[in-house]
Order: sequence, then structure tokens, then C-alpha cells
Amino acid sequence: MPILYNPQTQEPYLRLPAPLSHIILTPHRLHQLEETIAAKVPLLNDPRIYLNLTGPPYPYLREHEEEWVKSKCAAAEPVLQALRAEFQTSVPQQRYFDLCPFTVIREVTEEDPQTGHPKQDVLIGDIEIARYMFYEYRHDSPERAEAQRLNNELPPGDEGIAWGIGCYSYCAGLCSLMILSCSDFLAPSHHGRGIMTLVLRTLIQDWGVPRMNTKRLMASAFVENAGSLRVFEKNGFEVLCTLEDWAPYPENRGGGWKSLTVVQWRGF
Repeated sequence: MPILYNPQTQEPYLRLPAPLSHIILTPHRLHQLEETIAAKVPLLNDPRIYLNLTGPPYPYLREHEEEWVKSKCAAAEPVLQALRAEFQTSVPQQRYFDLCPFTVIREVTEEDPQTGHPKQDVLIGDIEIARYMFYEYRHDSPERAEAQRLNNELPPGDEGIAWGIGCYSYCAGLCSLMILSCSDFLAPSHHGRGIMTLVLRTLIQDWGVPRMNTKRLMASAFVENAGSLRVFEKNGFEVLCTLEDWAPYPENRGGGWKSLTVVQWRGF
């Protein structure tokens, strides 16, 4: 399904195919900051979610989310402006982007009966495609830093770019001393419905491949996170390696080291 555009809100978005067409992927919304904080802060303080992530901070505070949303909105705005111009002029821009703006998973609760566009929705998760972090190299190692440097130097659209599922970003201001690492997650109330499998597939098919020229796509999960690994498997990922006691685990989550399974996309 192609990128959709809601002319009333001027928001581009992606919609999952049936039978999950009530699930959409949208950008962050600065004008709904309070609603986002109210929905997301409890999720990232839920042990069913945060225990499977190395970040963001725990406990997760409204200040963390406010800073996160503002930074993501600022980063996505140039891409969104380009997409709005495409829809308003009906002239597609044949260029590749270096960023995925469709990072928020929402459930539509009300649609416009005439246009079919969403009128009301609720936040139920996050996902992102970003430049890969090369988790197969040791944390803080020169090998990882060099791999990231070379990958980040490649221009948008380059087939050699290694992309990763999830995101890894430095926040300014309040979060200046923190690294926020937000992997894909879904509200526990929506687990077991096949949502994340189709979310990932939609993101790759409708944005990653056609608008970022994604050829190399990687991901990782803790070895005990069977749900995430199954989602990757259903989307054509295969295990590249398993790394024992590899990733440092925050002390406020139990400390120590976690084993990782690294997977690589082989295509649909």
C-alpha cells in the first residue's frame, strides 16, 4: 500500500493491509505532546517492555518523552515537507531519504466516513529504521566506531548502507548525558495479534525499499526475546550470529551482560 496523505491534518502516513488496516504508522506529533506522554510513559515503565530494551532511561519520565518527541519532530520535518509537496503538486520526487518519519504505531478509533482518513487514534508502539549500530562488535570498541563511521559517511540511497531496526540517538538538553536507545515495541495489550509482524513488513515495503533504497537490513534482540525474533523470522530475517554475554545491561534493570541474537534481512 502506498504512502497516504490526510489533507485535513497535512499528515502523510502508512496503513497496514487487511485485516489490520485499522493500524497506521505516523510521524511524531508535536501538537499532541501531552497525549503522547500520557500514552508512552506508562508503556516504557512496564517491565514487559523495558526489560527487553537497553534504553531508554528507567524509570522513564515525562521529561524524557518530551525531549524525545521534540528531537524526532525536528529531524523528520524536512522529510515531511518534501512528502507534503509531492502530494500537493502531484509530482513525485525521485530521490532517496536518509530518515524514516513513520515511527509511531497507532490504532485508529474513528475514521472520516467520506474520505476514510483517520480522525482519532491512540498510540500503541514505536518502530524505526535507522543507520545500523553494528552490535556484532563489542560495545565501545574501535571496531564498532569505525564501522559506524564508514556507514554514516555513505550518502542517502547508497546500496551499501547498513540499516537497522530500532533507533539510537543522542538527545540534547535534559538528555544530553544519556543515550536513548529505543527498539521497536508494542503495547502489551496488543501482543499476540500479528500487529508487529505487519508493521515491520509495511515499513520495509512501503518506505524502506522504495524511499531509502534499503538493501542491507539488520536487527538484534536479546536471546530470550522470542517474540521479537519470531517477528523478524516472519519478515525474511535469518540469524547471522548469537553473541554470548555481549551487551551491557543497565544496573537499574538488573545489571550484568546480555546475550544477543543478530539477524539479517534476506528479502521477502
